[in-house]
Amino acid sequence: MKTRIPPRLVPTESLESYFLSRGIDFTRFGPLKLGFGQGNDQYRLYPYPGPADDETMAVFCEWHTEDYFEVDSGPHLAIGMRGPVSHDPHRGRGLAIGILANRSNDPDQPVPLFKGCPDPPGGPSFFIEDFTVCDGKTPICEWQLSTGQDLPELRGHGIYRIDIHVSRDSVWAGVWQVGINRSTDGEPARVYTFMGETSCPDTLAGFSDSPVGMGGEVLQDRGQGNAFIGTGFSDPQTRAYVENIFIANWKNPL
Repeated sequence: MKTRIPPRLVPTESLESYFLSRGIDFTRFGPLKLGFGQGNDQYRLYPYPGPADDETMAVFCEWHTEDYFEVDSGPHLAIGMRGPVSHDPHRGRGLAIGILANRSNDPDQPVPLFKGCPDPPGGPSFFIEDFTVCDGKTPICEWQLSTGQDLPELRGHGIYRIDIHVSRDSVWAGVWQVGINRSTDGEPARVYTFMGETSCPDTLAGFSDSPVGMGGEVLQDRGQGNAFIGTGFSDPQTRAYVENIFIANWKNPL
C-alpha cells in the first residue's frame, strides 16, 4: 500500500506573511466562541466575495475544544464555503468534524448514518459534506462526499488547526494537532502534528507554493461566496472557540 506524504502546512503564525508575499487575497477574522443551543445561533456567517470558477476558496483556523465533548450528544463542528446568500448560510461544501457515528445507537432500529465513522455512540472523526444538499430530507449518502475517518487524537481541551480548500470541482481538508512549547527565548512556540486529511474527489493534495483545487469530476457548485462556521448537536452548557480564522482565495494553476 502506498503511503501518502502529509500535506505541507503553513504555520498559523506565518499565514498572513505567506498570503501577502504571494499576492493572495485574504481576510482575517476575530475569535468565535461556540456554546450554541437554547435559542442561540447555530452558526456564524462570514460574508466573502464569490470566487470565480477558476479559483479556490479556503478557510484556515484553530479550534480550541475545551469541554465541548464532555456531554455525549454527538457534538461536531461544521465549516463550509462557497455557499449562496446571507439569508441561507447553512450551505456550500466543507468539513464536518467531531463526534460522529456510522449508525444510530438504537439496537432495535440501527439507522445507517455516516459511512466510515465509528460505531455507536460514535467517536472523533471527520468527512467532507455538501451542506447545500443536507436539507433534512435528502439521504445522507447524497451529501456525505468522503468516507468518514477516525481521529482518535481529537479530544477535549486541545487545539487543532483545520485547513479546508474548496474549488468548483473539489474539496480538500487537513487537520493538525497543535502543541504549545516554550522556545529558547521563553516565547510560546507552536508544534504541529499531522492527524489526517480527506478530499472529494479522492486525490488528496494540500496547500503548496501554488495552492490548487484538486481537479477531477465536477461537483455541482451552487456557491456565491461566503463561509460559515457552525456546530451540531452540542450541549449549550459546553464551550469551545475558534481563533486565527483566515479566509482566502486564489487562482488555480493552469
